[in-house]
Amino acid sequence: MSQSPSTAVGQVSGDGQFRWDGAQWVPIPKGQREPTPWTRPMQLAAAGLFAFEAVYSVVTSLIFINHDSMLKALQAQGTQPPSGTSMDTLVSIGIATAIGFVIFIAILELVAAAGSFLGWRWMFWAALILFGFGGLGALTNIGTLGRPTTSPLPVAALAVSELLSLASLGLFVWMLVGVIKYGPWAMKKPGA
Repeated sequence: MSQSPSTAVGQVSGDGQFRWDGAQWVPIPKGQREPTPWTRPMQLAAAGLFAFEAVYSVVTSLIFINHDSMLKALQAQGTQPPSGTSMDTLVSIGIATAIGFVIFIAILELVAAAGSFLGWRWMFWAALILFGFGGLGALTNIGTLGRPTTSPLPVAALAVSELLSLASLGLFVWMLVGVIKYGPWAMKKPGA
């Protein structure tokens, strides 16, 4: 490949394998991608939603999931304790399970928020899956909103959860379009 007077620094060769550095054509490392206008906004939106969901779920769970609210929810669901177990034991197990699950998911979301903010390529796939599952919550939350007594959370908290699920669904769709159109985190191959 020879230098041409019209070759600008940073220009990618026609085959997408070399970049002009001003003096010579330098090979582009395999797998390298360039950001598009979608890349950083997508990463920041994903990081922000993950961080907000993590904090929101832990705070609302710690505030609203208690003995009385769990007992009320279990009774509304018609749950009967197994023989030899008291309702208080069942309530305690329910609270511990719910809080443990929320904390586990919150930790996953905080790692996903950090990875999204830092633009880790592998995190794109994890975020896509997490937002896909979050988007499914938009459908499953409708049943809970229809019968709010079956949840230990108040209706307002359930409504916010539904909005967060819709936001997850929106990000899932955006990320899916981005990966189809460009690649992970809407980053394109050099010269494409």
